[in-house]
Amino acid sequence: MQNGKPIDFGVRDYSNIKMPHVLDAIYQDTFRLIEHEEPDMVVLERPVHFKNANSVLALVGAYSMVTLAALHLGKPVEGIRPTELKLQTGKGNADKETVAFEMQMLFDLDYDEIAVPVLYKLNHPKGKYKAGDVKERLFDPSDAIALCWAYHQKFIKGVA
Repeated sequence: MQNGKPIDFGVRDYSNIKMPHVLDAIYQDTFRLIEHEEPDMVVLERPVHFKNANSVLALVGAYSMVTLAALHLGKPVEGIRPTELKLQTGKGNADKETVAFEMQMLFDLDYDEIAVPVLYKLNHPKGKYKAGDVKERLFDPSDAIALCWAYHQKFIKGVA
């Protein structure tokens, strides 16, 4: 984010890499990204809610690897609580879809770029869905944009 506007975003797929090797991949990718983009700081969502032990390992592991990469490159790391992020939509309990719609409207972004559709690959045998229908969405880009926006509003502009 630069001057309160997103400059680039995307999704990296680590689903085929097993623990603990995925942690190294996250660290290496983050290190290279920070080295290339040279941000003033790195803003992360503080992990607070966990559904199970695997979620704890994945979220805290990823958080730690990103933090370590930033620190190794001398970049400060700031954390935002999920409720602070959601407040940018005007609702402290907004769901991911609401956050995505708000970021789409705020920054005039393509919804499919910030809420990435995952499509069915085959037709359902009883016709419930067909290949190409949206199965679910990955909200990582919209969450990241909202995270940076929340930090910008609260700490840069001082209005959150």
